[in-house]
Amino acid sequence: MDANVRASDYRSTVISFESSAITLTVGNIASLVIIVFGDLTSQAQLALAAFVVINNLAGAVSFDSAIGGFSVLAKDLQNENSNFGKEAGKAPFGFFRIFCLVICIVAAVTQLLAIYA
Repeated sequence: MDANVRASDYRSTVISFESSAITLTVGNIASLVIIVFGDLTSQAQLALAAFVVINNLAGAVSFDSAIGGFSVLAKDLQNENSNFGKEAGKAPFGFFRIFCLVICIVAAVTQLLAIYA
């Protein structure tokens, strides 16, 4: 396949991963600021808890999608015998998926505990 198409695919996958990371980080920081500085009523606690769960669930799904994109690109590049593809093919994408899922779960549980503490 054309190298320019491959580069475009890689760029869009990187942008997808980075936008997922930024969205998750900003959402978690915003919720932590509200937890620390907000005087939350029970309704506000429920709304914030829903936001925390949705934010981290969306983050986990986005990370999984982006890492899946990297995995597919690595397999395609291995078939083309490129040096980048050979190295990318060695990456433990399954571990990366689990690691990102664990980060999202830990962030959500920690924030939920802080909301209802």
